[in-house]
Amino acid sequence: MNLKRTLAVTASTTALVLAGAAGAQAKVVELTGTTTFTPSPQATQFLATHGVSVAPTGEATAEEGSFVFPIAAGFGSPRTFSGLLAHKGGLKFTKGDRSAVVRRLVAVRHRGAAVLLAQIPGLRGGCGHLKAALRQFAATHPGVGRKVRKVARDHPKAARKLVRAVRSYCDGGRVIVLARLTNLGKTVDYGGALLTADLKLSRAAARLLNRLAGERIVSAGAPLGTATSRVSVVD
Repeated sequence: MNLKRTLAVTASTTALVLAGAAGAQAKVVELTGTTTFTPSPQATQFLATHGVSVAPTGEATAEEGSFVFPIAAGFGSPRTFSGLLAHKGGLKFTKGDRSAVVRRLVAVRHRGAAVLLAQIPGLRGGCGHLKAALRQFAATHPGVGRKVRKVARDHPKAARKLVRAVRSYCDGGRVIVLARLTNLGKTVDYGGALLTADLKLSRAAARLLNRLAGERIVSAGAPLGTATSRVSVVD
C-alpha cells in the first residue's frame, strides 16, 4: 500500500471517530483542555543521578515539579472517553552538550493498548506507529471496518484535512511510542472529565535516554510517571 493510500485509510478511520459512528453509535465529541504529566520519583531520581535535566519546550510549562501541555485537538467518546488527544509543546532532555527533544505528544486512549506517541525533530520515520495506533483504536470499536468507506465518502472535507494533518505529523520528525498508558481512569463531573493514566517507558524512549546519557540508565517498562487530562467539550 503506497503512502497516499495509507494516509487516506488512516484519515478515513479517524474521520469515522470524529463522526461518532464507532461502537454502539456512541457520539464522539471534540475536546479541549490540558494534560499534566508528573514524573515518577524513580524517573526523577535516575535522571538526576545520571546528570540528565528536563525542561519544557514550546507551549508546555513547568508547574511545581510537573509539566503541563495544552491540548491542541482532541476527540473522544463521552461514554468511555476513549479517543485521541494531541498536545502542544514538548520536553527537552539535556546532558552536557547533548540534548534530545520529544514534542507534539499524541495520546491514543482505548482499552487494551493505549499509547503516548511523540515526535523527535530532525529525524525521519516511524509514521507506522501513528497509523497502527489509529487502526488499533478503530479495531476496539465494533462496526468500524464496515463504515470507514461510507464515512470518508460522506465527510470528504474532514478526510482531506486529516490526510494533511497526518502527513504533516509524519514529516515533522521521527514518530516513536514514548510510553504505554496503563491503569486508565476517568472521573466525570459537571465541567467535563478528568482522565488519568500511568506511563510506562517504551523501548524506543529508553534507547533515546540511554544514548543521551552515554550509558544504560533505564530499561523499557520503567515507571515514567502519571498523566492527568482535564478535558471539556468544545461548544
